[in-house]
Amino acid sequence: MAQKPHAARSRPVDVDASGEDMSEEEFHSEEDASMDDVSGSEDEHSDTEISDEEPAEPGQTYEQQIGNLSFGALKQAQDAVSRKRKRGSDTTPDQEDKLAALRDRLRQIKEQKASKTSETSKSAKKPKPANRAPSDDDSEDDSDSDSDSGPSEEDAPNKSRTSKHAPAAQSTKYQVSRRRQVVDVPKRNIRDPRFDAFHQGAPTGNLDKAYSFLVDYQKDEIKELKAEIKRTKSEEEKDVLRRKVNSMENRLKAKAAKEREQEVLRKHRKEEKSKVEQGKTPYYLKKKELKEKALVEKFKGMKSKERQKLIEKRQKKESQKEKKKMPEARRMAVG
Repeated sequence: MAQKPHAARSRPVDVDASGEDMSEEEFHSEEDASMDDVSGSEDEHSDTEISDEEPAEPGQTYEQQIGNLSFGALKQAQDAVSRKRKRGSDTTPDQEDKLAALRDRLRQIKEQKASKTSETSKSAKKPKPANRAPSDDDSEDDSDSDSDSGPSEEDAPNKSRTSKHAPAAQSTKYQVSRRRQVVDVPKRNIRDPRFDAFHQGAPTGNLDKAYSFLVDYQKDEIKELKAEIKRTKSEEEKDVLRRKVNSMENRLKAKAAKEREQEVLRKHRKEEKSKVEQGKTPYYLKKKELKEKALVEKFKGMKSKERQKLIEKRQKKESQKEKKKMPEARRMAVG
């Protein structure tokens, strides 16, 4: 048979008998009281069944009365105790409706609190006009809850984020650092003119001619160092000055040798260019041939004594190289 819908589901239960709103704690207390009433009625029913079954005789002790009880009465008492422990298992439809209404009301209160916290966080970020005016019931609920529970979590500052995607809130109550930049200074852009785009390459020939006066300065410095060597008496200082003079002289010699090679290469290119105009194929000098021609030019510009001295020096150097290449004599055991 189809059961009729109970009227208790449609009736509001958010007010008590006096017509005032009930707080969350009062709802919990009413729920516990209703469950106690159900269990109490079951206990009374079981006690009446036990007393009706075997009435106690006057003058008997409690032990004698318990001994006279039948197993059926004990089983009924055990069932009553188990039903009392499992509250809500054998409740009536009216009690279930009341409990369901209480749970709905508690859920509504929690949703109202959640909506209020979200509204306070939004108003803290950007003040917005209220969409609706608070009703009388809501104001009474707030007053009752504040009076009963004291300072709630809504009074505390809301430090939690409204969404996990929202940025973290930072308090403005922190001390500003004493070292801070008041005026923005333009950043210094350090550049190296050697690597600028408009400096594609340095013309070596023009630079050598433009800075040829540095060679004269270096020669004068070498003369001054040699005079300083003669004046000094300390051997350590003389060694330092000699090393410096030798390094400067070697640098000048290397530069002069490079200039001779460049001069030989320019002459060869000029000759080959004229031959190409006549229809001949060009010939490119190898490094060994370039050095030999540069050495010939060096000997042409030297005097006879200097040339002879340089030749002897080179012969001595070549002989030392040959001695190093020769194998050593084997030591034979004399028997």
